[in-house]
Amino acid sequence: MNPKTYVYWRLFGHTIGLALHSGNNIAMHLAMQGDVLKDPELRTLKATQLKYITIWNVAFQTLFLLLSLACDISFLLKGKNENKYISYVRSYKDIFFSNVVWPLSVTICAVFWPVFIIDRELIFPVYIDKALSLLSNHIMHTAIVPIVLWELCFQPRSRPNSHRWLVLHATILSSTYLYVLLENYAAHGRWPYPVLKKLYGTPYFILFYITVIAIYILMYFIQWSLTDFIFKKPIKLHKK
Repeated sequence: MNPKTYVYWRLFGHTIGLALHSGNNIAMHLAMQGDVLKDPELRTLKATQLKYITIWNVAFQTLFLLLSLACDISFLLKGKNENKYISYVRSYKDIFFSNVVWPLSVTICAVFWPVFIIDRELIFPVYIDKALSLLSNHIMHTAIVPIVLWELCFQPRSRPNSHRWLVLHATILSSTYLYVLLENYAAHGRWPYPVLKKLYGTPYFILFYITVIAIYILMYFIQWSLTDFIFKKPIKLHKK
């Protein structure tokens, strides 16, 4: 496929992804206004929404989509004569996708839906339905996977010969989020997800956290096998 054809397909998919997240963010903001906040649980939900890893992931995906659109538009307008700073952005955009956006998005979907099906009260209690629609739920926990799959299908990429970026990003992300969880519990005595409340104080709390990190790492490596399958052959290694 011609490189420009990949660009056009990426622009199409990423524009839709950005529209989904932008529209959903506006819808959620409007839903968390007025009489609905008379419910103390929903007031707490609104006040602590930045403690949810799902919200972090939406922010990461939105940032990635914006960077990707900027890079692809620059490529179409200027080709190889694009500003050198755009090339730096492009390089980190690919690293960011491979090490954060892809594995986190797929991990969230892989963890959320099995727990939701078994007992939704552990991860997305019924009271949230008073403010957030089923569509909003699916955009945050389901649509995130087609968005990253689209990128995987239309962005040829190379297997890195070093996974140091994975180690760096996984360490920063997991330790930062654990700090946020513990700080929020110390300050307010609450966990964003009820499942953490049930597990805290038992060995299963750390086991659950380690399991999620393990899934994250597994999803990271799976992307390279999918890339080989999509493009029919392994792509030549290059340093990252």
